[in-house]
Amino acid sequence: MKKDRLALLLLACTAAPAFAQGALPQCESANYDKARGIFTVISPAPDAVNQQCLLTIHPAQASASSAQYQTPFLVEGSYVIELSGGGGGGGSGAMRDGGGGGGGAGAAPLRTAQYLSAGVYKLTIGVGALGGQAGAGGPTSLTNYNTGQLIAGFPGADVWTPRTQTAVAGQGGAAKSGGSRGGSGGDSGPGSEEMAQAGGASQTAGFSGTAGQAGTESGRNAQADAGGGGGAGAGSGGAGGSAIVGSSAAGAGDLGGGGGGGRGGLSTAGTGARGGDGFIKLALQTAAAAPAPAVVERAPAAAAVSTEPPVSARPAKRDRN
Repeated sequence: MKKDRLALLLLACTAAPAFAQGALPQCESANYDKARGIFTVISPAPDAVNQQCLLTIHPAQASASSAQYQTPFLVEGSYVIELSGGGGGGGSGAMRDGGGGGGGAGAAPLRTAQYLSAGVYKLTIGVGALGGQAGAGGPTSLTNYNTGQLIAGFPGADVWTPRTQTAVAGQGGAAKSGGSRGGSGGDSGPGSEEMAQAGGASQTAGFSGTAGQAGTESGRNAQADAGGGGGAGAGSGGAGGSAIVGSSAAGAGDLGGGGGGGRGGLSTAGTGARGGDGFIKLALQTAAAAPAPAVVERAPAAAAVSTEPPVSARPAKRDRN
């Protein structure tokens, strides 16, 4: 009981300064995807650049048995941190057979190992760029909430301002360092009847997201009006829109993958798809050792007190003879 009370006291000391602000939700309830075991964007507003939340890393001696704790319950220790920003949105196709839209670029994922001490951390998770916008999705970072120290991710992600412009038929999204390019839409180059291209593969070792495939077009040898595929991220890029009557629209990216480009058309054109949202994954490798319980030394037991008088004080035995 005394040990649990100490843990609760330490938890209150670390969590109270941050959550007293009331400005940001707790990541455990607002941004945790239990099925995938990651923190990611949940139901973003239409114009959102990112979602931010606060995550508590508990002291080593804290107990998860209390009903007040939410899942996941994370304790201080060494963590492998994987994260990614949002993927780029696919470009819209052009009307009057002007060509398909380019696929969005895939974001560059990151993997690092860091020690997370007990305290409160701020997660800034980038939202994937909307379809029809040229530019990358929002960046992602993990920072110490109380000190502002960057632990992992993109510096300044929490104050990042997107710079986008309307994207139409043309080249696929340009990859940032470590990211993957988006495939160009059909008829986007200097020649005519050029085929749409698939997105680029992930350039970061250990991440095997699949590049989005280019859209298709029936009845013609070239995919002139098809959209380009989205670049791969930690997740897959979206497929480009197909210039086929009744075909589905361009596909969205997943976990930092770029969105597919929209198809072109004679009278109508498809809108590009949005990029996949960013994420943060924390995998505990070595937990901090809980402090050893205090050892209370007992006083030595008192010597037994004999009720027999000393030999010298005993009366001498009489000789009956």
